[in-house]
Amino acid sequence: MTRDTRTDVDPTGTRASRDVLPDLLRGLALLGIVVVNAPYLGSSTFGFAPEAVASTVDAAVTFLVIALAQGKFFLLFSFLFGYSLAYVLRDDRPDGRARFRRRLAVLAAFGIAHALLLFAGDILLTYAVLGVVLLRLTRSPDRTVRRAARGVFLAGTLLLTAGLGLQAAFPQEVAAVDPAAVAFDAGIADAPLGEAIALRAAVLPTVLGTVAFAQGPYALTAFLVGLLASRRRLLADPAAHAPLWRRLLRIGLGVGLPLQLVAAVLQVGAIRDGVPSGTAGSLGLLLGFVTAPLLTAGSVGLVATGVARRPELMRWAWPAGRMSLTVYLGQSLLLVLVFGGLGIGPGLFGELGTAAVVSVGIATWVVLTALSAWWLRSHDRGPLEAVVARLSTPGGRRP
Repeated sequence: MTRDTRTDVDPTGTRASRDVLPDLLRGLALLGIVVVNAPYLGSSTFGFAPEAVASTVDAAVTFLVIALAQGKFFLLFSFLFGYSLAYVLRDDRPDGRARFRRRLAVLAAFGIAHALLLFAGDILLTYAVLGVVLLRLTRSPDRTVRRAARGVFLAGTLLLTAGLGLQAAFPQEVAAVDPAAVAFDAGIADAPLGEAIALRAAVLPTVLGTVAFAQGPYALTAFLVGLLASRRRLLADPAAHAPLWRRLLRIGLGVGLPLQLVAAVLQVGAIRDGVPSGTAGSLGLLLGFVTAPLLTAGSVGLVATGVARRPELMRWAWPAGRMSLTVYLGQSLLLVLVFGGLGIGPGLFGELGTAAVVSVGIATWVVLTALSAWWLRSHDRGPLEAVVARLSTPGGRRP
């Protein structure tokens, strides 16, 4: 079967059978996201520090993370956010739209708390802001949504090109690191909670600005593509769209992957040389972000093709996808406990190479996926998903 046979309750209170493929993809996206986020939580405010990629193994892992994960899985997660909106607004009722607006407000609150307590590079606040734009386009015809997606992608690419062009032209100025980032990297490992919050608050404007600049337009584009896909229920029955998945797979492997390999070579070389903001590093980052949708589309095609042939193939990723908010925030919590920022734990920030840091990130995903499977044996939704549903419902009633 390609659908979950159990009944679920969506945030509007509508009971419906839940498609399996979106949850599988969401669980896979969470794995990719933690692999990308781990260096920022364990090595440096800027992710891959030169000293963390000094060894051949660390450089190889950095290369794989950049080529296969960086810029790809947040797009997949964003696509699924847009796709799921069709379920939230199943009947386009006014109360459903009001609940979604409240849901965005709750996500924004979670995002602010996440950024201050755990990870300054939070994406939830950006999602909450962009979700308002997405909601306004839900009643627009497909042609309008497609035009908006193309326009946002083009504008984001032009903005990123201009920004990275300036970075490459003035690498010395960019290399003059923000003192707040220096203080963060120097003090976060052993900082008690209050001091850690202050350190994150100091770097937050720069980090959130970078997230909005580099990821915001592409996330919104993926939202809109997900909205279009949901109107056709493309993920409801993977076997019904086999030719599409094969086409996406060919594009991803034949075009997207080679371009990402080139982008990774440029970026890793620049990082190891200590000039990530130079011409090669900036060009690699631009190439990686602009062509990331190709490999993301290929990953969707790969998973959908596999699930269409063998529905049980990736059931290991399903529990994490069902509890995506809980797992996303839980990954940050476990990484902070290991690397520092809560005043407890070993405080290993900046002490390990990239390979070890990424391995810890993968381990957090494995642990939380296992816990999710255990939790879902007796609950309809994850604990934080239940909080969002309750707070999104008038009077705090459980849907």
